[in-house]
Amino acid sequence: MGARMIAVGVALCVACQEPERQMPPAKLAGGRVVDLIPLSLSGESWQDAEPFLALYASNPKLMAASAFTPNPGGSASATAPIFVSDDGGDSWTLRNTLPSESMTADITHAVGSNPPVLYAGIIKVPNFPLNELKTTDFLSPATMTLQASRADIDQPFVRATQVSSADRVYVGLNDFDAPDGRTATVDVSLDGGATYASRRIETRPTVGQNGPSIRPAVAQDHTVYVAYFGWRSNTASNVTSDVVVVRDDSGATGATPFRSLVDPSDHLPGRLVATHVTIPWSNAPTLGQERIGSTLGIAVDPLHSDTVYLAWADRAGTGDIYTVHVRRSTDRGATWSGDLRTLTNATDASLAVSTNGTVGLLYQQVTGAGDASRWVTRLEQSKDGFATHQDVVLATVPATTPPFQFLPYIGDYNCLLTRGDQFLGIFSANNMPDSANFPQGVVYQRRVDFATHRLLDGSGAPVAVSIDPFFFSVPVLR
Repeated sequence: MGARMIAVGVALCVACQEPERQMPPAKLAGGRVVDLIPLSLSGESWQDAEPFLALYASNPKLMAASAFTPNPGGSASATAPIFVSDDGGDSWTLRNTLPSESMTADITHAVGSNPPVLYAGIIKVPNFPLNELKTTDFLSPATMTLQASRADIDQPFVRATQVSSADRVYVGLNDFDAPDGRTATVDVSLDGGATYASRRIETRPTVGQNGPSIRPAVAQDHTVYVAYFGWRSNTASNVTSDVVVVRDDSGATGATPFRSLVDPSDHLPGRLVATHVTIPWSNAPTLGQERIGSTLGIAVDPLHSDTVYLAWADRAGTGDIYTVHVRRSTDRGATWSGDLRTLTNATDASLAVSTNGTVGLLYQQVTGAGDASRWVTRLEQSKDGFATHQDVVLATVPATTPPFQFLPYIGDYNCLLTRGDQFLGIFSANNMPDSANFPQGVVYQRRVDFATHRLLDGSGAPVAVSIDPFFFSVPVLR
């Protein structure tokens, strides 16, 4: 989330609560976790937060990933990197192909229909304009092509799908130049990014803007859902918000898209899934050195677009800091379940639905208190709407180290996707090489010494613990 937000007072300072004790799950056969930092950057100690992932259904070897990773060339560099893999995620290298000085301020991306086409939305350094980018070959060292740009936006979130011979690209973003403070917007391209149209999706009064998270999800029949926070009022650091979902049944091809779902309470477009929830807005270390306020995720069943899952975080009661809620609709967003999952002191909730209907929920949760607190990254899977679920711990690392360099600490979001019989995703975490921190095992590309739990540079000298992005794959529950 960017700096241009409503003033909501001082940071929250509430201690994390101790959750129920749980036995660690058994290691899952076929799972893997890979640190993305390549061997050539073994000496780096940057805070590589806010990771994202893109992959192809047609070519499982090709993947692109990103984080707040700087160009190894330093601050004078005119480009910023993405991570690329051509072996299915076993190894990763850098390509300095983003037109931004050294690093970006927000980045997400999505694949095109023909590998290795890639679309990206970044906030460029300096001056922080939106850049909507495309490359026909993300493995190439060539700088990505600029397709559209403008100022005063936050948190671009990219999704793409193929229709006939053209890719359709959907970039959810918070556009501060939108009229009447109705900033929730989707930039829509129906021609592979050659042109974009900004589609406003908020239809109700706001406190001057919507929340920073505008999240599209696209089904194979081209139904598009978008979730956003309708900010209605604020008192100090608490924002009163609605959680809203809009839908378009024709891929946003009409003149007035995202009007297919109407709320029965006021007959306006956008279903109010939850109303008057309290969002604790804290642009300061609040939960395990992380800021909070924009956690939001949505996923549609790719083959059955009637079924859609939604996750968001708010303050559910006076004693908690931040609670993730998960709900489901089986009638195209017209009605919604109650909470299927509630997860206290959690953030970065990402959802994906496999082609067999299994839903995956990736989240990061602070457990314990004080110096004993830990960030635990979990993937839950369910075939029955979370009546039951399988829990896989991907990482459990100290929450107090390393000290944060900037915010976000691990990210305002991570990423979960699905392909075939695998859930694939990415998260950021403390990178200490300790097997106890990674119950499913971990593979490092960078130089490490597991016996002494040390990171090493190219000469063998110790390197400070930092935040790295980690790719993972886990078999889909059958």
